[in-house]
Amino acid sequence: MSNDPWESLEFSEAPAGWIPATDNGWGALVVWAAGPGNFVRVPAAPRDRQTVVVTHYPDGTEHRSPSLLTDAELESIDDDIDAYVADAGLPPRPRGYDWFIRRPPNTGSAEEEFWSAVWSATTAALPHDAMDPWKLKGPARDALAMMYRG
Repeated sequence: MSNDPWESLEFSEAPAGWIPATDNGWGALVVWAAGPGNFVRVPAAPRDRQTVVVTHYPDGTEHRSPSLLTDAELESIDDDIDAYVADAGLPPRPRGYDWFIRRPPNTGSAEEEFWSAVWSATTAALPHDAMDPWKLKGPARDALAMMYRG
């Protein structure tokens, strides 16, 4: 058994029904909290990460336009994720992968329902000033353990 918290099965594509992790520090922390067997990684295709730039206007309208992230922007995202997980006391997550989480039972079919349920369960008993990664780490792991028990 490895001590690497990011060790997982590697697939060429995500298993059916698994949820893509958000590409930010919270998404990485949730992957870690899901624990072995509940997350996998898939090699990211080169330049495969696209984003949508959303511009909000004073009249309440918004404009969305697709944008391809540059190599520097991708590195910056990974650097931010590394800093977030370091604040939680975890080593950097291996780069060059997309991460997927097994959907726990009773979390709804939409990805947003899963993320909302994890956030709510993690932060329910925490004071507002406890939102740093170190303080979220344990409650996130406990929340996901309960979710996987069903």
